[in-house]
Amino acid sequence: MSNFINKSVLPPVARFGLRRLHAHTYGRFEKTMNRAADQQQQWLLKRIRKCEETQFGIDHGFSNIHTVADFQRQIPVSDYTYFAPYIDEVAAGNIEALVPATEKLLRFTITTGSSGAPKLNPVTDTWLKEYKQAWGIWGLKNFVDHPRHVGLKMLQMAGTWEMGKTTGGFSISMVSALLARIQNPLLRPFYAIPSELNDVKDPVSRYYAALRLSILEPIGWIILMNPGTLIRLAEIGDENKEQLIRDIHDGGLSDHMDVPLEIRTKLAKRLSVANPAGARKLEEMVNRSGRLLPRDYWPNPVIACWLGGTAGYQSRYVRDYFGDSPLRDMGLVSSEGRHTIPIADDVPEGVPSLVSGFYEYVPVHEIESPDPTVLQGHELLEGQEYYLLMTTSAGYYRFNIGDIVRCNGFVGQAPLLEFTQKGTRVGDLEGEKVTERQILEAAHEAARELGLPLGLFTGVPRRLEREAPRYDFLVETADLPDAEIARRFLHTFDQELAKLNFLWRARRKEGVLAPPHLWRLQAGRWEQYISAEVARVGTGDYQYKHPGIVLKEQWIDQFQPVDVITLS
Repeated sequence: MSNFINKSVLPPVARFGLRRLHAHTYGRFEKTMNRAADQQQQWLLKRIRKCEETQFGIDHGFSNIHTVADFQRQIPVSDYTYFAPYIDEVAAGNIEALVPATEKLLRFTITTGSSGAPKLNPVTDTWLKEYKQAWGIWGLKNFVDHPRHVGLKMLQMAGTWEMGKTTGGFSISMVSALLARIQNPLLRPFYAIPSELNDVKDPVSRYYAALRLSILEPIGWIILMNPGTLIRLAEIGDENKEQLIRDIHDGGLSDHMDVPLEIRTKLAKRLSVANPAGARKLEEMVNRSGRLLPRDYWPNPVIACWLGGTAGYQSRYVRDYFGDSPLRDMGLVSSEGRHTIPIADDVPEGVPSLVSGFYEYVPVHEIESPDPTVLQGHELLEGQEYYLLMTTSAGYYRFNIGDIVRCNGFVGQAPLLEFTQKGTRVGDLEGEKVTERQILEAAHEAARELGLPLGLFTGVPRRLEREAPRYDFLVETADLPDAEIARRFLHTFDQELAKLNFLWRARRKEGVLAPPHLWRLQAGRWEQYISAEVARVGTGDYQYKHPGIVLKEQWIDQFQPVDVITLS
């Protein structure tokens, strides 16, 4: 099969087939966008009818819901905690707490909640079918828009498939692993690396092994959600270029890389092939520029990653490493589902995933209102920002996941939505989603371990030009008077935060999130700040709540540290 896919006859045949499929599938989706208001209502009421006999449906009077207005009147806007008791029931084996008897529960995906505890998300056969349909529309549009890349290999890396079991015995996975598993089997021969490689825990070793297997392949497509991960992949190849070239020349995989024996065994056939000619080509690239970067060894692949929001910041540097590659936004994707479908290059926006959910929108300034305005997609105003509410076949209804989107225009009745930020006090530079509570809990635990008192403590997520993003944390010298003690505190704090938030641990280990810095402020500086803040806001100091995290980076500019402690 691998020989066949490289024959020049395949791309023309594949392009013809994709055009036919595009005309049918995407053409139908375009019609859906033109009548999005009716389609959304039909999707919602069909879902309500199917779920009348679930415990959630009984508790919320689904049998009396016959219009969108009925739905909005009877179901409150809620966060995850509202659904958690029902999800816990499903996880324990009481499926019909959320899932209708006509559907099957397959497994759960997992993400982190605001408390740092893992959140489980049910995966039903209906949800999965709709999830695949939404991804299929996105992928098909991407393929048709870049026909010259058809027939080239695809590099896709994902998370862990088996992350444990629920109390009822259901498997738990990362959503990226689920995505990789549900790809069209016709695409399997085009994958540049096997799925087993995703089980390598050490990120440097995993990226190195991926490059060892793919660097000489004609990579035409790369799917990695986080642009920081893309850049890290390129940097690891460059940092280890001598060893990488040696492995390709001799055949094998360096013993310095922490790849388990069972995975090495599975990859042995591919890794054992010596390729002196390929090694010479890579050496020539290094001799010309002194570096070994994807822009030299891959033919400007189409790159799918986040372009918008905080995580998409580093996408502006991707072409420095990968050359003049087309960039297609991944869209607003979470463990709960795919929520937008980008349809054009180089813009961080997409239309709602109309085939996989019912979506509502609350103006940002009304989210705390007891009776906020709630709009449907066709009612949005261009240029305005909204909180996104989702209803899906996973058992969520009017779920506020805390994401803010901006309406950038319309395709038919479907709004073009750009994710801008998380709406709560959550740091999300590289997908770590570290919360204010986690920061303060880790700081006080670190102080406790070291036998230190700890006063006010604030973190600021920072993006610095041409540097990996990081967090700077502020504390007074009155709490940490000695620099060496402060360094021990910072190290312990970093470890404690990793215990509370596995995404912080992963991003720090991968190197896409740089080590934190600790700013020691002059004693009494917080008191000065609080006095000025109370005067500015005009409220009494009894209402003042010191922030554990400030998301506005420029806020830190008002402080002058005594010194800045770093991790050596």
